[in-house]
Amino acid sequence: MENKNEVKQETSTTDTTTKPESSEIDDFTPRYLDPTQLTFTRSEVGTARLEIQNEVCHLRVVVRQLMPLSNPAEYISIAADEDTEVGILVNPSELASESLKIVQEELDKRYFTPTIQKIYRVKEHFGIHEWEVETERGRVTFSVRGLNQNIKQVPPARLFVTDVRGNRYDIPDYRELDAQSYQQIQRHL
Repeated sequence: MENKNEVKQETSTTDTTTKPESSEIDDFTPRYLDPTQLTFTRSEVGTARLEIQNEVCHLRVVVRQLMPLSNPAEYISIAADEDTEVGILVNPSELASESLKIVQEELDKRYFTPTIQKIYRVKEHFGIHEWEVETERGRVTFSVRGLNQNIKQVPPARLFVTDVRGNRYDIPDYRELDAQSYQQIQRHL
């Protein structure tokens, strides 16, 4: 009887101390992409396409900044669609020049944000504020619904304004605007 118990003890001790090794990586571990292994091209219809050398070719990729305000030139997310991330490109400047050009074009399309240089007027009608402004691309009129939700302040004095169509406008420092523009901001914030 003693021999059987000893065998059971040894087996149970061995079973509890041995842990199975797993080669799986969880879904939350980021994959950092090697820029020397990446080639970005354009498809026939103009979408960005990514080839990872000796691995895979994604026919359409989505390019996003992970830190658009604090570090816009680094940490770029590359995704196969809006929800499936392929990996993170830490320093896009290490890409080949043609690939870098395509990545920059995709970022420019996604984050097109005209800078407001002057505010002519902000007029409120039934909770919708109509803005008439001057940007580096010319004079623009747009509407904003719910100023509290659609004007984001980034300290100390930067503002991002989002209109009813989802377009974003940037005021890098509202304190540096002319007196009339500054008054318009103060009146409606």
